Amino acid sequence: MKATRVAGMGLAVGAVLALCTITGPAQATGEGWDRAAGCAEARPEVTSISGWVSPNACTFIKRQIKFGKVTTPDRVGAYVDIWSEDATLWEPAKASTPLLQGEEAIRRSISGSLSLVPDFRFRGTRIAVNGPAVMFEAYNEATIKGHEVVYPAVYRVKLTDGGKVDQGRRYYDRHTWFKPLDPELPDLFAGVADGSTPDEGRKPVLGSDELVARAEAWNDEDAEALVERLTGAPLSAPGLNGGTLRTRQGKLAYLKRFFDQVSDVQLQPGQAVKVNGATYLEWHGTLLPKGQADLVSFGIIERVGDTGGISSDWTLTFDQLPLVADEAKITELYGRLR
Repeated sequence: MKATRVAGMGLAVGAVLALCTITGPAQATGEGWDRAAGCAEARPEVTSISGWVSPNACTFIKRQIKFGKVTTPDRVGAYVDIWSEDATLWEPAKASTPLLQGEEAIRRSISGSLSLVPDFRFRGTRIAVNGPAVMFEAYNEATIKGHEVVYPAVYRVKLTDGGKVDQGRRYYDRHTWFKPLDPELPDLFAGVADGSTPDEGRKPVLGSDELVARAEAWNDEDAEALVERLTGAPLSAPGLNGGTLRTRQGKLAYLKRFFDQVSDVQLQPGQAVKVNGATYLEWHGTLLPKGQADLVSFGIIERVGDTGGISSDWTLTFDQLPLVADEAKITELYGRLR
């Protein structure tokens, strides 16, 4: 264990233990109920909805779907309508001011984003609900300086009683935006490839009693521990261009490439959502990219298991851009959009 991990893990372990207590209700509903309960009107618009969907969660899902489809000037209003007046929005992968507070700050942020990518659009894919917590996976599309880009995202939210978002975090890979504009932008995972023999056996689902060890493995930068527990689970992750890694050799190579690029990993457990077939785990905090002087805020959504009939057992969603570009370079890249 690296020395920098020891001081912080007491807090992390306590947070994980608290996090574990929220994973029960969705399981208790039973498999058939889990697949079909609630929000029938939204289901044709997305790939799948798992977990018991309360009226508040359904309200959010419908608002999110509406924003993804609106292409008129009303879309800023459609986005702001998702949020509560005092909501917070955390943007991973920023060196400064990662937290937006309040409706007006969120309005300014989305207005600025849409001015850069005015045809941004998305459709919901897998959605998992556990009480007030929702993991909304989406397939995003945009035209950036004449280049069509597509990329997955996970929108992790906690809801108020009225179905408004009180706390939101967004996870997606901005590297896909800027690589077409700057071909010299490094591809962190270039050359990572599978071995010759796929894993045997399948261990796709994590139990709540394993989350403490999982948190320790991320913060210890322990690729072997992360991979070993999920023997047999294909890995989908940023930088694989839609492919998957099915061998222990390939998955280890991927995670070791990630950990070789960073140090001082301090990721705390965030939200966990467990539904029939899958567990979503959120890790958020800071790390130090190689060759950079300042910590950046960083987060990962880890999905283990399978929902919605889509074959993918272990999926990571994060932004690789700050791992290969410092804040000055990222500012320059945004300048190209303007």
